[in-house]
Amino acid sequence: MCARLDQRAVYQGCECKHTAHRGCPLLVFVADDVSDEDDSDPIRTVFQNSQGKKTIDVYWIADDGGLTLLIPYLFTRRRRWRKCKVRVFIMGQEETVKESRDNIIVLLKRFRLDVHDVIVMTDMDRCPLPKSLNRFEESVIPFRLFDDQQDGASIQELRKNAPWKISDKEFEAFKQKSENKVRLNEIIRKNSQHSALVLVSLPVPQRDCPSALYMAWLDTLTYGLHCPVALIRGNQQNVLTLYCQ
Repeated sequence: MCARLDQRAVYQGCECKHTAHRGCPLLVFVADDVSDEDDSDPIRTVFQNSQGKKTIDVYWIADDGGLTLLIPYLFTRRRRWRKCKVRVFIMGQEETVKESRDNIIVLLKRFRLDVHDVIVMTDMDRCPLPKSLNRFEESVIPFRLFDDQQDGASIQELRKNAPWKISDKEFEAFKQKSENKVRLNEIIRKNSQHSALVLVSLPVPQRDCPSALYMAWLDTLTYGLHCPVALIRGNQQNVLTLYCQ
């Protein structure tokens, strides 16, 4: 799969062997300023306002083929967003901060993506604050079975009328992942409270994860933010190509 980035459009999905792909796009994302000039819509959103020199923050937690990086690039092609600076946050270790940052900067340059800064998050392994963790636990109370407190009732019986609810065993099994989401939200609120847009890698749903718990994770990731938040994950298909000389 190939992709071509320029000011006008992005062509994705061409499987031909031509060096110029303009004649055979399978998918086109228009990224110019045509629709920006139409102010006749009576319902205006934050996306139609000039964003000035705010930042677009990308929390690139997992590689998804590049979609999470492509979206902010397309935003900066718009007239009202082009002054925004893109910052990319990645996970890393304290002892390899410089190496991790340099590697990502080189990679982004080869993708021809204009990124203002790359920030390595070295404190993701820290435990979240007790008040943050308590807020999360309180938010899922209405969706828990508390099956250990039910005398003689099986999980299947308790779930008969509420299959989405969380058993005590499931809550404990996913406790570490829940804490990771709470901790990531703390980092996002610390760094991106005044950003124009925040993009976060969407967690992968698991078959054995209750839907109520998964939705609680999404709610936690976006908690306390006053700017638009987009949870994004590609399907592992490459939407960016490396620039080679």
